[in-house]
Amino acid sequence: MEKKKKKKNRFDISVWVAISAAAVLAVILGMMIFMQFQQRKDQAVTLFVEKGATLIQSFEAGLRGRLGLDQDSFYLQKLLMETAQQPDIDYMIVTDGQGQILADSDPSMLGRSYGLDLDMKKIAGTEIRWRQTANPEGAGTFEVYREYSPRRGDRATGERPPSFIIFVGFNMDKIEKASREDTFRMMITALILVLIGSLAIISLFLAQAYRLARASLSRVTVFSEALVKNMPIALLAVDKTGKVVTCNEQAQGLITGSCLDVAGQEASLFLPVTVSRVLGKINEQTQMVEEDVVISSAKDGDQIWEVVAAAFADEDVHEGKILLARNVTAIRQMEQEVTRSRHLNAIGSLAAGVAHEIRNPLSSIKGFAVYFRERLSGNKEDEETADIMIAETERLNRVISQLIEFARPLTLKKEQTNLTDLVRHTIRLVDAEARKNGVAIDIRAGEDLPEADIDPDKIKQVLLNIFLNALSAMPDGGRLSVELATQQGFMDVVVSDTGSGIKEEDLPRIYDPYFTSKPAGTGLGLAVAQKIMDAHGGMIQTESKAGFGTKVTLRFSLSAKEKMEK
Repeated sequence: MEKKKKKKNRFDISVWVAISAAAVLAVILGMMIFMQFQQRKDQAVTLFVEKGATLIQSFEAGLRGRLGLDQDSFYLQKLLMETAQQPDIDYMIVTDGQGQILADSDPSMLGRSYGLDLDMKKIAGTEIRWRQTANPEGAGTFEVYREYSPRRGDRATGERPPSFIIFVGFNMDKIEKASREDTFRMMITALILVLIGSLAIISLFLAQAYRLARASLSRVTVFSEALVKNMPIALLAVDKTGKVVTCNEQAQGLITGSCLDVAGQEASLFLPVTVSRVLGKINEQTQMVEEDVVISSAKDGDQIWEVVAAAFADEDVHEGKILLARNVTAIRQMEQEVTRSRHLNAIGSLAAGVAHEIRNPLSSIKGFAVYFRERLSGNKEDEETADIMIAETERLNRVISQLIEFARPLTLKKEQTNLTDLVRHTIRLVDAEARKNGVAIDIRAGEDLPEADIDPDKIKQVLLNIFLNALSAMPDGGRLSVELATQQGFMDVVVSDTGSGIKEEDLPRIYDPYFTSKPAGTGLGLAVAQKIMDAHGGMIQTESKAGFGTKVTLRFSLSAKEKMEK
């Protein structure tokens, strides 16, 4: 952890730090160049001052022993011109205290004035002085000058003899050329240092950007892997050759094998045919397909999966396909139940109105039938006809009563009920008919089953309808089994028979009102049963196959208290 922290501090450089570093580097380079120039200048000044002092001393030595410059001006001029012939000397001048030229390396300048801009009082003495002047004809001139007194003063009178000033001008062409070369070299050096510093700063920024990009990529990779792994739906991706690139755990319900086994393999070898067909529909023209497919398995039976297949591309280049799927069997069943419930509610509302309109004239018809039977008494044939009219009217009245019962909103009177006892009591109501048809009945119930919060009369009506349907499906004998058990917060009552079963095409319609396969049936039994179960918040489910019997499951939700007691 400490190493990682150090590494982070090493590369975490802000923009202001980089700017500060560049500014400091520029200041350092500027100071280096300034110091270099100052050093060169000091060296040049020292060199010219020392050389000028030497020449002046040499010139003074040649003049010593002469009585005066006024008596030997020719010698002074000659000595000055010979001395001025040395390299790098532009000129040598000797002036009096008033600035009049007494001797000059250029004889044409004799008698003129020079150095009038200087303060003669400050020049007095033997101290070497210098100045740098401009030369309009070429390079600059470095001038060294000093006062010179050829004779000693008169001690008796205390008078100071007249003094002279010697000027030596040096040509600075070589110095300036060397200075320009040094400047050029310093600029090249500074440029190289700036480039190196800039590259170093850019390298630090690139290193930081690389580290941040790598960290971001790592976070994105971890997030993507976690997202794919924990998605609530199945995901499977294939490349443009149809081979599996990746899949998640939820895709185990689609493929035969694990994700590790199928990686890099042909997807069609491990996917169900219906799913492979959806994946195969993706092409350049069709970029996305969404379908519901049925997947059959020996363990779970037929299941409905919602499958979405789409192509993914990079800059319009087809890279592969992605498949998303989820098991929507329960959702589709719920949708069917909702649709059926809406349908039944609509039928119920219509039935209530129709029943009300039929019942009133039906009472009048029955009254007239009774009247005619009494009036035609004594005529056996007419009495029988009147009795048939009365019986059919009563049968039609019962059907209308059932229709009204189906259409009327249910009012439940719930109470804690032992379902096992309720099942046994209902079985006793059909026991006689079961013995008549040669049907054996067995009841299997677990121990310590919790009580259910239900309306016992309504649930008894549901059980009675299911038992009667089972018995009618076994006219030549068979077995009726009832099993009660709890699982995952629910209590199930499973009723199975070994009767003739239900045809596959009739199975989706068995809960529709007035749908029946029995000649004398009304077709309202299972419709009413489903309505009662819906009112209880439960579920009724029927599984059947023609010739192999029927199984009906009633599922009741247990309350939190009942779950704890269980």
